[in-house]
Amino acid sequence: MLYLVTCAVVFGLEYLFYVNVHVRLSNFFAILIGSPLVTAVVLVNVGADATGTMPSLSERIERIIERTWAILVIDVAIALITRASFESMMTADAGNIALGTFATFFAAMLVYAEPFAAIESNVQTLTLVPFALLRSLMLAWVNIARIFSLFAIQLVLSIAEIYLLQAIAPKGGRLFDIVDLAYVTVVSAPLAALFAIAYLDTAAQERRLRE
Repeated sequence: MLYLVTCAVVFGLEYLFYVNVHVRLSNFFAILIGSPLVTAVVLVNVGADATGTMPSLSERIERIIERTWAILVIDVAIALITRASFESMMTADAGNIALGTFATFFAAMLVYAEPFAAIESNVQTLTLVPFALLRSLMLAWVNIARIFSLFAIQLVLSIAEIYLLQAIAPKGGRLFDIVDLAYVTVVSAPLAALFAIAYLDTAAQERRLRE
């Protein structure tokens, strides 16, 4: 219920931004800010429930406020890397294809960065983003198959979004943008829950290997 309410509230705020702020690509900027907010709420709550920490609502709200900015930065960084990698892979140049493949591999290894930023407590604010990226790269090697599975799920959902929007496109621009807002907002919640569980399980697997 919490996640449904969060998605509904965030979608409402995104819609208000889209309707009232008359800038180019207003739906893109609404998603850019709204989606990480949903992700932060879900990651913090799933992480707290799974680890038995932050039992009070006030602690969780404080963590969400404290860490959302980092999740936003990481989300944008991964999105830019992924987009650049796909654009490179679609060229006819062998060097660009190789570079795009490497960038895609690198982006896949960053799937644990957002869960780290939301869940871990003993991290300084100024070093949160670089530590999250570094920790994700380290954990990726613990179970390399898992990160590609998670990345593949993201890719499938992105492809589904493309086909959905293609079906909506003939019916008008505003409906197109609203469906896009709704899709990304709703999908963000289960993805964040999945990533949080995968992160905690991989971290536990790493501890077992060290023992």
